[in-house]
Amino acid sequence: MARSNLACRTVLEPLSTFDLATHSGGTSIRSLAVSSLSQSDSDSDSDSQTLIYIGTHSGSLILLSASPNPNPNTDDDGDSVTKRSVSFLRSVSLGDSPVETVLILAGIAKVLVLCDGCLFLVDSLLAQPVKRFTLFRGVSVISRRITTSESESSRLSTVSTSGLESSGASQRFFRKLGGGIKVNGTKTRETEALQSQGNDNHFAVVIAKRLILTELRFGNNRLGKIDDAVNGSLVLLKEMQCIDGVKTMVWLNDSIILGTAHGYSLFSCFTGQSGVIFTLPDESSPPLLKLLGKEKVVLLLVDNVGIVVSEHGQPIGGSFIFRSCPDSVAELSSHMVLVRDGHMELYHKRTSSCIQTVVFGGKGVGPSAVANEENGNGKIIAVATSTKVVE
Repeated sequence: MARSNLACRTVLEPLSTFDLATHSGGTSIRSLAVSSLSQSDSDSDSDSQTLIYIGTHSGSLILLSASPNPNPNTDDDGDSVTKRSVSFLRSVSLGDSPVETVLILAGIAKVLVLCDGCLFLVDSLLAQPVKRFTLFRGVSVISRRITTSESESSRLSTVSTSGLESSGASQRFFRKLGGGIKVNGTKTRETEALQSQGNDNHFAVVIAKRLILTELRFGNNRLGKIDDAVNGSLVLLKEMQCIDGVKTMVWLNDSIILGTAHGYSLFSCFTGQSGVIFTLPDESSPPLLKLLGKEKVVLLLVDNVGIVVSEHGQPIGGSFIFRSCPDSVAELSSHMVLVRDGHMELYHKRTSSCIQTVVFGGKGVGPSAVANEENGNGKIIAVATSTKVVE
């Protein structure tokens, strides 16, 4: 779906639909990711190709391509209506378990995938051999590090078990916080020049009660290109003790926010110190975190209430009261998109009001997913039921 440029309450317009059952009968959608490939310098949605990655419950990663339709339709008023054609490109099998997470690394034309507790690296077009990383097993959650500026985030090369010194704002905050879980430095790679590729390829993974920081590197210590997917390797940076039962995670600058069935906690990626942001009530919905990339803040869900916090876990502004507990959340410019059971709701970030509701699946279709562009102009999202994708 695309964000309309018209000054009206119809903000989202469906562009294309894909039925998974026509290509992969018997399987269903578990995860979703979207990336745009610009075809021109225009900001128009019709001038870009969209890649849609579908992770299935049966362990496959499916790639769809949505492209501008060369023969646009016209509406009743004679105005041109831009529609897009969606096509199946290819798929790869990663195992027999659900594909839990799909992370698009647009800057290096790669996709990092979590399936069956293992991490896999593929090229963005799924044309090259799949790389399975053997360093980690039993991974339950993965998150990519997002940085706002050099002043707000520190290079991981400053990590040291003997002297945890950093000038970042997050470190000053954690020193005030005090206490918490200390770093386990037995597996820290201090001898490497960890800052060589910046923060773009740093990831946090959770294995049982361990929080592990890692960096994706390629041969000759360079960024990857589309023809060297098999040469990528994960370098272990640090391992810390973690809380049990992590379901969701966001890594922003020097802070890692974790969500469990019991509440949300904040960890420092340098000191390993932690603090509780707040505790979830009994019988609450599963925890859900969403990084709002435009503002570089994090949305925390407590049932149908959304709370926006800074990287330090401090609330910013008021709360959002949604109509229901969402299955998934995405960001669309100045709006938030929530989906549940085949229904989509669009909320304005500033006013917190619901300005549009769209039904894209029949009642009782089960859990739904929504994903926004990982790059591009921020006007495209994809929503999915168990067997259907709508762009």
